[in-house]
Amino acid sequence: MSAVRNAVALDVQSLTVRYGDVTAVDSVSFVAHHGQVTAVLGRNGAGKTSVIEACEGLRRTHGGSIALLGADARHLPGEVRAKVGVMLQDGGTAPAARVRSTVRHYCALHGRGADADQLFALGCGHHRETSSWRRLSGGERQRFSLALALAAQPEIAFLDEPTAGLDLDGREVVRTIISNLVMGGASVVLATHDLDEAERVADRVVVLHRGRVVVDDLLVNVCSGGRRLEDAVREVTR
Repeated sequence: MSAVRNAVALDVQSLTVRYGDVTAVDSVSFVAHHGQVTAVLGRNGAGKTSVIEACEGLRRTHGGSIALLGADARHLPGEVRAKVGVMLQDGGTAPAARVRSTVRHYCALHGRGADADQLFALGCGHHRETSSWRRLSGGERQRFSLALALAAQPEIAFLDEPTAGLDLDGREVVRTIISNLVMGGASVVLATHDLDEAERVADRVVVLHRGRVVVDDLLVNVCSGGRRLEDAVREVTR
């Protein structure tokens, strides 16, 4: 890992995303640092997924700028993209794709030395040697998507609802993976509706409401005095 802990991994400035006449993301600005988990929070329709997808280069933007590992996210060089891990909220894999070969393919594409067999075991377990994506359970699909993100051995990882549909053991596995990433100096940017989970793993929280940032602060400040993150978010998104 060449990243410097606490250096800026993601710099979003005045980001705007529109869908027709609707402005879903309205001049959003925030930064995410190496060695930290930045949780992007908000109610349904607040703009979380649009922001994450814009940062990943999957969503067209209508204003502002995104610097990802020091490069313009709109024209990301291949050597920078190889360092970015992406876990999509839904899909992203052909239903008939064989999961083991897909993991191997991702590891080869990123070319950063990730162990495909280890990631396959993490994502699906060896009992799924010949399975296709469509045959995975909901929880297995989540873990498989996370395994694909880890194929980058990322310096920054975007995780959209990483614990959705997981049981208690699965959630603990995800927490451990996130902890290991940040201890290694990576930046983790996650979007989630699960505020209890965010409170467990986040270092910094960015709360969106109606497409705008209403909170951007360290978790310890947002939850000072024993305040719960859920209460803090509810208060600013009424």
